[in-house]
Amino acid sequence: MRNTNIALLNLTQQKIEMMLREIDTNTINFIQEPEVGFFLNGRYMNDELRFNHFRVLNDRFKTLIFANNNISSFYLYSLESKSLLTGTSFSDEANFYDMSWKDAFTSMKGYQQWLDTRKIVEINSGLQLDKNVITLIRSYPLIGMQQFRKGAIIVNIEESTISNLIQDVDKQRVGNTLVINEQGMIISSQNKAQLFQHISSMESAPALGQLAGSGYAAHQTNSGSYTTFYLTSRYNGWKYVSIIPNPEMNRPLEITRNLLLTVAIGMFVLAIVIVFAVSNYTFRPLELFFRSFTEKKLGHHGDLTYMEKFFKQIISDNESLQKQMHESLPALKWRLIMSLLMGDKTNYSRMQPYFDTLGISLYPVQYVVLVIELDRIQDIATPRDVYLFTYAISNVAEELVDGVCKGVTVELTDGRVAVIMSFEAEDAQGNQLQALQVADLVKNYVAGHFKQTVTIGMGRPHLQLEGIQASYQESLNALKYKLIMGDNIVVSIEDIAGNNHNDKFYRISGMSEAVVGLIQDTDKVKLGMQLEKMFDEIRSTNVPPETIKQICIQLIMKSIKVISDKGMEIKEFLDPKENIYNRIDACANVDEIKSYISAFLNQLIVRTEEKRLIKGSNDTIKQVQEYLELHYMDSDLSLNLLASEFGLSVPYLSKLFKETTETNFIDCLIQIRMEKSKELLMDPKRKINTIAESVGYNSTHSYIRIFKKYTGQTPGEFRGKP
Repeated sequence: MRNTNIALLNLTQQKIEMMLREIDTNTINFIQEPEVGFFLNGRYMNDELRFNHFRVLNDRFKTLIFANNNISSFYLYSLESKSLLTGTSFSDEANFYDMSWKDAFTSMKGYQQWLDTRKIVEINSGLQLDKNVITLIRSYPLIGMQQFRKGAIIVNIEESTISNLIQDVDKQRVGNTLVINEQGMIISSQNKAQLFQHISSMESAPALGQLAGSGYAAHQTNSGSYTTFYLTSRYNGWKYVSIIPNPEMNRPLEITRNLLLTVAIGMFVLAIVIVFAVSNYTFRPLELFFRSFTEKKLGHHGDLTYMEKFFKQIISDNESLQKQMHESLPALKWRLIMSLLMGDKTNYSRMQPYFDTLGISLYPVQYVVLVIELDRIQDIATPRDVYLFTYAISNVAEELVDGVCKGVTVELTDGRVAVIMSFEAEDAQGNQLQALQVADLVKNYVAGHFKQTVTIGMGRPHLQLEGIQASYQESLNALKYKLIMGDNIVVSIEDIAGNNHNDKFYRISGMSEAVVGLIQDTDKVKLGMQLEKMFDEIRSTNVPPETIKQICIQLIMKSIKVISDKGMEIKEFLDPKENIYNRIDACANVDEIKSYISAFLNQLIVRTEEKRLIKGSNDTIKQVQEYLELHYMDSDLSLNLLASEFGLSVPYLSKLFKETTETNFIDCLIQIRMEKSKELLMDPKRKINTIAESVGYNSTHSYIRIFKKYTGQTPGEFRGKP
């Protein structure tokens, strides 16, 4: 009974999470539409383009709602324009009817989050509807860091949708099934009065601390004894809890016992009757038995024709059932393989009957997972062609695996296939070599017969079924290095593992600092050489793709800051319509990133030199610099004094000085004073305090501190150097 209740609760969890994952997948597909990006970035060339995009988005809204009727409502939120778009309206943030999700979005660390049940007053066709909804928030861009977010898509589903799924599974089971969050607040229940309450408010519920992980707990309360079954979701952290009174849970056992006892007595009585009746009515008991099923007379008394028809009906029903089972096998097989990849199924002995039923043959010892991905899907003619190539690659991979070991394949998405290889012997090195051989065969077969290329990621060999998930995750991570290594290759996790990524990051980050220095010097030749050196280092050390993008974005930001510090206006260099993060993220490989970075930085240098030529011929600043050379020893020399001397305002003189010399007045004055003091320090007879006064410092202590900061040495150390 306990196993049955846990299985039912697990079925409830699977049905709910299958629905949530489907909604999440639909949301991901929707948010990648180009019109969504235009709206969330908040940039339109004109009102006509904006209205055209709104019209297209309106159609997309309708399509998504039609495709998934579990969605109650959803809307797009743009951080740039502080506005929201629904299927029926466009509104500013301040006037929108539902903004209670905003705080969760602002503090959200990941890319998506399911919020607990909340009350909203939804406005639809002018009507206000009170609803309890569960909300999915997914940020845009999909994998953008928090500081680069442009907006979000917010999807609402009614809480009753989840409670109805619970009710579908629990039709014939007593007790109370709930969904709660990690803090114990009730998210979904068939009893709506329990919503927004803590589970401790229920007299029959155990303490929240007893519900860690998955299992069951028996407990006694004032109202009686109960058994609570519970599961914790790996997907969103929710807990699925079923509280059943023990008398109700044991009642089926009592009914079964009484039923069996009744059947036993009935069979005994029937046996006695048959003994007495068999000599006179040989077929009478059989006739009564079959009539009890058919409830009609199919032939004359004493005739067995109706028995023949009865058996034919049984055979026909069995054939129909077998046909339905055969048609369901592909879907069941896909679901089982995905459970292995996700780590949901880890017991080989328990899974063996399912493997046999679905025609899956795997050894129980060691496993390696490959992930095969079609290169440049966007260049393939139609989505149907992508689907056909994926299907063909899956079949080819399975045939090639069968020639080496036992295995199975599954189509993950259009253009991507997962391959599970199992080996009879525990030989990690040998098995890995066989997996590499199969991967090369698949790659070459696709290139030769399909005229396409694939990139293959390969995980390490792992023991037992639970190792399949680890190998699968490793193969996905290896596949990411396609960005660095290019298309049409096999990438093993061993090729990229074992190095210290932090050391790589700091080494390459140091090289990027040298690039920034060359931007400051506007040296295009050395810049090209340094970029070539940096990207050669990136290729040779297999830096993670996410780290490469992070380094490149930081390089651009630092370069922009260097130009800004020189007094240049950044608006003159940047295209407001271009999103630098999205542009780098869209690059297919390292060479594309390098080309974009090189072009961007060279353009910075060209514009800076043009600006510098315009600013270089300023006679006023030349006169100011000559004045500083003559009066640097005046301790009261200041920007105010200079402005008064040349008849200019202080802000204007400061801006003019920085634009022309690419430094500020104080730094220029300190440089002149320090260079003069170096000359004076060469005379050993001069005292330090005298030199300080000679270059404009009344305080010797201030002079020594500034000199050390400028040269790295104290005046005494400088004077005493060999």
